Parts: sequence; structure tokens; C-alpha cells
Amino acid sequence: MLPYTKPHLSFDDQVQLLKSRGMAVDDPAAAAELLSVVGYHRLSGYWYPYRRQLGHRQRADQFIGGTNFSTVIRLYDADRRLKLHVLDAVERVEIALRVMIGFTLGERGAYAHLDRANLDGQFTQANGGHRSRYDDWIAKVLDAQRRSSEDFVVHFQTKYDGRLPVWGVTEILDFGSTAHLYRGLKAVDRTAIAQELDIVDGLGRGNGHTLGNWLRVLNYVRNICAHHSRLWNRHMVNKIGARQLATIPELRHLSAPEVSPHRIYSTLCVLAFLLHRVGEGDWASGVRELVPAEIPACGRSLSEMGFPARWEECWPWM
Repeated sequence: MLPYTKPHLSFDDQVQLLKSRGMAVDDPAAAAELLSVVGYHRLSGYWYPYRRQLGHRQRADQFIGGTNFSTVIRLYDADRRLKLHVLDAVERVEIALRVMIGFTLGERGAYAHLDRANLDGQFTQANGGHRSRYDDWIAKVLDAQRRSSEDFVVHFQTKYDGRLPVWGVTEILDFGSTAHLYRGLKAVDRTAIAQELDIVDGLGRGNGHTLGNWLRVLNYVRNICAHHSRLWNRHMVNKIGARQLATIPELRHLSAPEVSPHRIYSTLCVLAFLLHRVGEGDWASGVRELVPAEIPACGRSLSEMGFPARWEECWPWM
């Protein structure tokens, strides 16, 4: 492997480097100021598609003619606004899911989460001498409870024996732990929650496997947004399972071969579906107002986000 030998550059020199590679910079001082607070390497993910293409997966250092620093910043800002909109949706889905899990598992008892018999055997069973997924999950829960300063947690610690009922536990879980608990529920409980959200299989039964897949993807997307990483044209490592979508009328078009599950479009549709099911308003209109207005204006195609042809004729955009 080659050693890294590129020198440290001042922000003004970074601007000059971009200009030497063919990027137009209308206001070098303002560009240097912005690089000082956003960062060259963060923005490089946004100007990468504007670099001249050499091959299937290679690009030159030189930019395509007409590339302007202000266009890159507009694309960066559009992605930032999209991430904030996605985080808003994920928050509302997460809160609704906490209630549904706490209520469903709570029907088995206030402390159902502490009894392995109330959960799926594959979740609670140790494998080859290793800790079970339940062991890891409950350790994280107990640690979160110890560190919590929420009034209701303090109340249970001072008035009762300190144990939180499951509907209290769900309020101190992060999204990853909430999704992990959902996948650890008994199949009948996963099915019941999926059925309530109209996530069904070909026979109209609740499809807990599909909801589990969605929650894994949403946790992945939430982390991208929360850590301020690039979202707009990202290759999704965790992707929406397309085959199961054919049984859900609103999302059926996502199972078509021309819709890539590796882009954000499918996840945006799933978020709109879940928000519609929990009665959280017309979130999709915000995406429709932002994405078609900003992304093409930056010289980029909506197909880079996975939007198919005639997407505006499909639910939830029509």
C-alpha cells in the first residue's frame, strides 16, 4: 500500500486546489470560510459526482466543465434538509413503535421483558457458549436505566423495587434497542404489531419479518442522518426487502426491478407508509417539495436517489 503524502493545506489553499482542478469559485473568501466550518472531506462526497469519469468506478481529479462551488453547496444543503426531514419521520415512527411494543408485550405482564419465556427462543438462547442476543440487550437496558435521570425512572427507583415495567423500559430505549426488542418478540406478537400497521403477507396476515427488515433499515438510516453523513445518493448497505412489498398495495411499485432497493427512495416510501398508518400527517409532501426542486437544479438526476420514471404517479407522491 502507498503511504499518504498529501500535505496539510490552509483553507485558502484548499480553494485554490479546487480551482486548479476546474471548479469555478465565485467568492474564494466565502468558500474558504465555509470550508473552515464544514470541511473539505465532508464536501468531497458531494463534489465527487462532478469529477470527470474515467471508467465504471474511477474518476479523475479534474471537474466536469461548468462545475461551480455554489452548486455543490446547494446539493449539500438539500441533503442536509432531507436528513432533517427523515429524522423527523423516524422520530415519530420510533415513538409509535415504543408504545406498540410496550403495550403488546405488557399484556403478558408488567415485567414480561425480564422473563425469557415471553420472548422468542432464538432471541433468548445462547449459541455455542456465547451470550444470547437477549443477554446483550438486557445488559444495555439495565445500563440505560442506571444512567437515566428521567423523573419516571427515579420514581420507580425510590417508590418501588427499581424495576421498570416494560412500558417504561421502552421509553429509555434508543432506536436500535427498540428494533432489537421487536425482533426478539414471539412471532405472534411481531405478527400482531405488523397487522396493526397493515404490513401483511399474501394471505392478509401480519408480516413481522417485513417490519423487522424495515426497522433494521430505519435504524441504519437514522444513524446516517444523526451522524450527518451523506444520504441523497448513498448506496444503502441495509436495504428494504423488495419481494415482500408486492402484497402491500401502496408500496407494490417498489418491488419492480427498475426500483433499486440500494437507494433512499424505497426507504422514503416506507417512512411515508408508516407515518400514514400511525396518523402522523402528510410527511411525503415535504419530500416532494424539496427533492424535485433542489436535486435537478444541482444538475443531478433523481435516479441517483432511486426515484423511478414517473415516480410522481405512485403513492405517496401523487
